[in-house]
Amino acid sequence: MFVYFNAEDAQVKLSINSNVVGYADNAQQLASMLRANNVTQDNEMYFSSSVDFASEEGFANDNAAHEIIESAVALL
Repeated sequence: MFVYFNAEDAQVKLSINSNVVGYADNAQQLASMLRANNVTQDNEMYFSSSVDFASEEGFANDNAAHEIIESAVALL
């Protein structure tokens, strides 16, 4: 399973196996999407550079997208 995250328009975009699953602006939403697609902490997860430069995508700072993703994964 290929799990991929982007930062886009102040939301985290989740794609699985190159299909867009959805967008989330908080950890709970993202965790729900991950669970619904049977993603676990054991899956390898990949990040676009947009996640590293999230402020360029409307987030409050460059760490904000990573924080949402890390919090969502911790909820799994």
